[in-house]
Amino acid sequence: EMGYCDEIRTTEIGGDRVTVVRQWTAEELAASGVAAERPAFADRIQRSPLVTVVLRGATLNALDDAERAVDDGVNVVKALTKDPRLVPGGCAAEMELARLVQDAADRTAGINQHAMKAFAQALEVFARTMGDNAGVDSTALVAKLIAAHHAKAKTTVAGALIGPSIGVDVDCDHEPRLVDALAQGILDPLAVKSWGLTYATQAALTVLQVDQIVMAKTAGGPKLPKQQQGNWDEDD
Repeated sequence: EMGYCDEIRTTEIGGDRVTVVRQWTAEELAASGVAAERPAFADRIQRSPLVTVVLRGATLNALDDAERAVDDGVNVVKALTKDPRLVPGGCAAEMELARLVQDAADRTAGINQHAMKAFAQALEVFARTMGDNAGVDSTALVAKLIAAHHAKAKTTVAGALIGPSIGVDVDCDHEPRLVDALAQGILDPLAVKSWGLTYATQAALTVLQVDQIVMAKTAGGPKLPKQQQGNWDEDD
């Protein structure tokens, strides 16, 4: 549903002319007389999901980041309306999936187990990238995540962070730390994770299925004489 609005106008914000789509407030709606004449239409206007978001930033980069954040938030809400299922964030889902694939590879005989182990190692790239962006030692971070996801409750010290919901704590002072993403409310849409892994896997399979490479011809120009000593432009 596109929604309803009662006013579309242009105004000047920060020296720029922008188009504003807005609804009347309750006071403006009562003063206009539309509520008395068309109560059903007035009710739809008040419940309309159509809004205008105005962003301001000191620099273009800050404004772009703010616009990207709003766009990401809107897309998350849009994805949740289609599939409301959530998974722990902070790379917890990827590391738990890597553990499951690794365990399945250990039970698989033949050469297929090597491909499965390689896929499990590829899933660790998410945590490494997040660690690099947070400014911490990504190798130590991934090692802690692997230990937390592979640890058994009966062999672990009480109070330690273990389990499938353990992810990366990016709010740290250059020290790799873990956090219980589920307890802290750090969640990601399942649909985003599922489609992202699906498309990445399909891209990798497409590259692996290429069995022939077409080489481009060399650019024109003088060709070097064959079996000539020294530089090509030196006189013997």
